[in-house]
Amino acid sequence: MLNLIIHSTKALLAGLWILAILGLVSITPLPAEYQSYLLPLAGIVLFVHLLEYVAMKAKVKSKSNTEISFVQTMLWGFGHWLPLLKNK
Repeated sequence: MLNLIIHSTKALLAGLWILAILGLVSITPLPAEYQSYLLPLAGIVLFVHLLEYVAMKAKVKSKSNTEISFVQTMLWGFGHWLPLLKNK
């Protein structure tokens, strides 16, 4: 069940990042009224993932003796570091 949640979250985030990038280059498939909500949402998600990286870096290092990737955490959040804790 946890794997399903992790993979679903990664798929949703991949969709968010694709739509945000397409919106930045003005080839978005979304109507303009939705696009105005998408970029702030992507910014909020990036900020939360930054906080998540700062909060979880030391914990993952101490529990599993591995470093978490900054880029992977910024993209996938707990979808990156949770399997590292689970597979310790």
